[in-house]
Parts: sequence; structure tokens; C-alpha cells
Amino acid sequence: DSCYFGKLTILNGAIKHSGDNLTGEGAGDDETIVVDLGRIPADATGLVFTVNSFTGQKFNEVAKAYCRLIDDASGEELVRFDLTGAEPQTGVMMAKLIKQFTGEWEMTAMGEFVKSRTVRGMVKPAAKAL
Repeated sequence: DSCYFGKLTILNGAIKHSGDNLTGEGAGDDETIVVDLGRIPADATGLVFTVNSFTGQKFNEVAKAYCRLIDDASGEELVRFDLTGAEPQTGVMMAKLIKQFTGEWEMTAMGEFVKSRTVRGMVKPAAKAL
């Protein structure tokens, strides 16, 4: 399943998107996705976090573009990618979480750029990454 500006909540509320910010105005993060790992269905074994430029503007052309993964409980920044000056692409797989046999989730930073403006275009590369 995919959580994005067109589908703000998935998996019975376990994953929630804040909505699309087209201007980048204001301080702080423009968009957020909140994941409650304790509510992820038992049969889900992996998650991939992606960022896309739906308008087609490449990341190397966007001022102050970044994406980051934060532990909500501690506030710790786990992964950060500064996208300004990055590859001239419209999609990036920033990180993946894989559920281990113990039930714990293990995060891996990715930073893999993909030529895709849409979530739909990220599904196959993300599935392959899992």
C-alpha cells in the first residue's frame, strides 16, 4: 500500500501523511509521514520511504530541499538527505525499514535516486529494494 498526498492514511491509521505542501513556505518540515510501528500489520515485513517531485522539478533545482527520518519518541534524527545539489532526478528512495525475525525493525539508509514523479512509479523500485 502507498501513503501519499492522495491517500493520507493507510493500514487503519498506522501510517499517516500530513498532506501536500506545494509552496515550501514556513519554517520546519513541509510534509510529514508518521508511522506507528506497533500498529503495522503482522504480515507487513518492510517499508520504503520515498520522496517525489510531482511537478517534475529535479531535486538539484530545489532550494533547501531535504528529507529526514525522525524517531518520534526521542526526537532523534535517524537519517537526513540534503537533496539540493543532488542528482537531477525527481524521485529518491531515502530509507527502508525491514522487520527482523525477532519482530524488531531495522533501518537502512538508501539515497537511491529514481526517475519518477509519482508514487506509482516508485512501487516497483521500492518492492525490488525490499
